[in-house]
Amino acid sequence: MLSWLRHSLRWNREQKANGLAGMIAFGALGILYIEAPPVPAGSGIQRISQTKSRAIVLHATASPQVMASISGAPAPAAVAATPETAAAASSPASQLASPLQQKVELLQAGRKFLMECPDYTAVFSKQELVGNQLLDMQDIFLKCRHQPFSVYLLWLSGDEGREVLYVDGENDGRMIVHGGGWKARLPALTISPDSSLAMQESRYPVTRAGLLGTVDMTLSVHQEDLAQDRLSRCEQLEDQEFDGRMCHTYITEYKSSATSPTYRKSIMLIDKEWKVPLYTRNFGWPNPGETATGDALDEATLIEFYTFTEVAFRQQLATAEFQTTHEEYQFK
Repeated sequence: MLSWLRHSLRWNREQKANGLAGMIAFGALGILYIEAPPVPAGSGIQRISQTKSRAIVLHATASPQVMASISGAPAPAAVAATPETAAAASSPASQLASPLQQKVELLQAGRKFLMECPDYTAVFSKQELVGNQLLDMQDIFLKCRHQPFSVYLLWLSGDEGREVLYVDGENDGRMIVHGGGWKARLPALTISPDSSLAMQESRYPVTRAGLLGTVDMTLSVHQEDLAQDRLSRCEQLEDQEFDGRMCHTYITEYKSSATSPTYRKSIMLIDKEWKVPLYTRNFGWPNPGETATGDALDEATLIEFYTFTEVAFRQQLATAEFQTTHEEYQFK
């Protein structure tokens, strides 16, 4: 650069004029680049990989702010606000309510989308804290029909081969369970969805299984959040890709266990087209004396982890798909 400046001093008037025009053009291009709109989805996007623990793993190009937002670590210092922008800022409560309200509206649109879809199939993966024990991840193939609500579950891991069938209004409101592994030799059981036996490995009954149940439970919690001002943080992060689909990313954190006894923090990915949650991680409060922070704290306080992959809507599932006599099922 220095040698170029020295050389330019020896230019004649015409050369200097041309050089000045080139610098102006170059500067204009720089301004256009700075003011250009964000890169379209799919170009340089952040990604989520499903590791053994299926925790969020951002692509190496993720910004420090996003990495800090996920882990809870202090974010790099932001550019100081001017007096004009500070005066225009809304109150802390409204700043929280705005992204939370956006999230609620997305989920409400997702609920409408689901109610207009007669059925779907998916691989549902879950890890839950039941009692005081964090159970292993379970992968379950799911068939769901909305009217009447019907669900068939087949375990792909854990008690591999286990089957559960529930149809609203049939079997006196009970679900039919066929064990996997060596228990496959035993007859199927008919039990109440909310019985102690049915709830041994689940935080919620089968009547809430599937995408619609996840949406309804989340909306119920957030309606209380909006009414009671329980959040200390609600933020929409950069879009993420999960299972090949682009998603809105939201992180919420609660003020205290006094106002929110169950939840301390939540991370949710909502599909941008379907408006339904494909990825949810919910965290509770640490035990007294717990000193862990960031990712270590999240790992120690995980209470709910749900993903939906390989989702396929409008599969035209026949009534036979929700009967124990289906030729592919092993109910006896």
